Amino acid sequence: MKVLKQLLAAALVAVLLLAAAHYLRQALTARQAGAEKRAAPPAGRVIIHEVKEDDFIEQVEVVGTIRSYESIDVSARVTEVVEEVEFTDGQTVKKGQPLVKLSSAEDAARLAAARAQLAEHERELARLRQLVADGAVSSVLVEERETLSELARRQIQEVEARLADRLITAPFGGVLGLRNISAGALISPGTVIATLDQIDQVRLDFSVPEVFLTEVETGRVVRARSAAYPGRVFEGRVAQVSSRVDPATRAVVVRADIDNADHALHPGMLLTATLSRAPRRAPAVPERALAPVYRQVYVFVVTGQEGDLRVERRAIETGLRKPGYVEVTAGLKAGETLVTDGYMGLSDGSKVEIVGRFSEAAPAYNPRTN
Repeated sequence: MKVLKQLLAAALVAVLLLAAAHYLRQALTARQAGAEKRAAPPAGRVIIHEVKEDDFIEQVEVVGTIRSYESIDVSARVTEVVEEVEFTDGQTVKKGQPLVKLSSAEDAARLAAARAQLAEHERELARLRQLVADGAVSSVLVEERETLSELARRQIQEVEARLADRLITAPFGGVLGLRNISAGALISPGTVIATLDQIDQVRLDFSVPEVFLTEVETGRVVRARSAAYPGRVFEGRVAQVSSRVDPATRAVVVRADIDNADHALHPGMLLTATLSRAPRRAPAVPERALAPVYRQVYVFVVTGQEGDLRVERRAIETGLRKPGYVEVTAGLKAGETLVTDGYMGLSDGSKVEIVGRFSEAAPAYNPRTN
């Protein structure tokens, strides 16, 4: 009987020990689970964007000066008094149109005398030829008179040339500038009467870096803008590239022809031209998605399935920029999803929760409207 009681007591103690051990294990497991739950950070709330390809093109802006297609300072070839001015300031003239008439009374008189003398020689020549035919005079007299007639003709040509110098005409069609003389003024060679510019088509001269030399071949389109005409683009084509590169600036002068039928552009105006090279399509990511660290740029790419979304911290290489977006040259491809907002505090492998999608980049700052 005593032995049975001892066995029962031992069994009871064993059951109590097993129960206590089981309770302790459950408590420890619950405590560990609670600790793990408290230690696990909450999922980051992020806004995402799906990477797409966009057009990128290298561009350089250069400043150029408008020049007339043809341009001269109208001047006289002789020293003489102005008799008549036949143009007004800013007048459009045609080729050969008279501009200024100089005093020419003396030469006009010489021309009349030379013509009268020629007529006299020709009448005498006709009479001598008749006499030679009748055998009344020698043919030597006819030859002498023919020589005199030829000299008279040359004298007439000389006087006509002098008279032509006294009538100043437009050498080409164009627009005249301001008049600098008046009737009665004594002018001489070098005196600027007015400027004459042909501006139906103008030339834009600008310098570009030598690295763009292969991109400015003849015929390439050039687009330029002027501060005088906001929003308007003037389009032309490269007509000529200088044969020399400036060794000081490593730039080459390029000349483009631009149509200017409405005469909006004037010689001397400053234009900003844009040249393009190496057009291509590449993945484009919003600027706000970039996480630069020293010289390396990172993005957070979303991976995993719904309910267990995580991010991968990935290094990328960037290229050109356009408003709000950056070209990715390596490390990312179209179709991948990345975080644009909410990546602060994230690390490689962090769990995330999507709360929105990136819509568009903020508009560029405009001092006229902002």
